[in-house]
Amino acid sequence: MTSVSTRPVRQPAMTLREKGAANFHAALAAALTAGLEDALQAGDHPRAINFINRGFAEGSPQLGCDLLCRAIESVGTARTWTVQLSPPRESSAS
Repeated sequence: MTSVSTRPVRQPAMTLREKGAANFHAALAAALTAGLEDALQAGDHPRAINFINRGFAEGSPQLGCDLLCRAIESVGTARTWTVQLSPPRESSAS
């Protein structure tokens, strides 16, 4: 019988830049989600679409998809949602 270690694998510590980026994206997601919820409650669908587009453009594809799914859950699939995807960004190595 072989013994298997159950110690968790240690992940490398995040750099200050990575921590800053993670904090920025968390704050952006919170702000866009709150704005989207407010727009949906007000029935302001053009403003809601603006928040979704900003999620794709300024956040990440996942954030944009999460916001779009939240809007669809709130309004339903009967509404047609048109979002504008931004062109891919080139990452610059600094």
